[in-house]
Amino acid sequence: MKLKPVISLSILTALAFGTFLTVPMPSKAVINSNVTNVTKSTNNPNSTYKTASLHSFKLVRAQHAVKIFSKASTKSTVLDSVKNNQGVVVLRNYSNGWSKVSLQFSSGYIQTKYLTSVKANINTPYAMNINKTYSYYIPGNTGSDFKTYYKAKYQTVYKPNKTLTHFWFLNSEPDPYGKMEYETSKGLYTGYKDIGIATLAVKYPVKLNKTWKGLNGQTLKIISTKKTVKTKSGIYKNVVIVKEGKGKNYSYYAPHIGLIKQELNGRTFSELASIDQ
Repeated sequence: MKLKPVISLSILTALAFGTFLTVPMPSKAVINSNVTNVTKSTNNPNSTYKTASLHSFKLVRAQHAVKIFSKASTKSTVLDSVKNNQGVVVLRNYSNGWSKVSLQFSSGYIQTKYLTSVKANINTPYAMNINKTYSYYIPGNTGSDFKTYYKAKYQTVYKPNKTLTHFWFLNSEPDPYGKMEYETSKGLYTGYKDIGIATLAVKYPVKLNKTWKGLNGQTLKIISTKKTVKTKSGIYKNVVIVKEGKGKNYSYYAPHIGLIKQELNGRTFSELASIDQ
């Protein structure tokens, strides 16, 4: 049993970045085929680069916060709310004007009139390849009882709880979690399954000094589009660097690869160690 009293790195990141949250998730899931072919290949010409299907991913279009209810009725309990240009995953559409959406580890209901479909990105993508398994290194776990490496593998649906769909399971320690990614024409949307709401991680088209708002109102800004970055997995060119909020908090995205590095308060929080078939 791991009893060493260390502070969760995921919690620390949540405090600084506002979008990195701890999500206890199941360790196994069933994978089905439901993907969108985005580009021809990655570094391996024999492998196809694919990202999550956009079929069930919808954006909110409204001039006000849109409530998510416990039932398909405005008189039921309000579970949460989503803002304009934030995304949700639709589990089912109803003819009465309501849609059932994935929310936290369960589901909620939102009025369908506020949802709109998204278009796939046809330009350079920055999402992770769902055909691959990614391994990340967490230097902050060094010297603790927790592993310094973890894997990220794409899952399409979790059988015991089918509200958990289309997500990356990251078996990090001490806090494994689930993360969704959607490559759209407007940008790369990401979110965590304990919340169920996706926001822009990289806004398209990629342009230096472009800014936008994150889930908690923090400002994100593209500060580089041509950086060459070295990680344990190799050297990546034309990396996009996104600064999040105040302080030295950065996310690094490589074309056709996805997230390769994160920095928290100027120090490496995680970096890509390898990519497996």
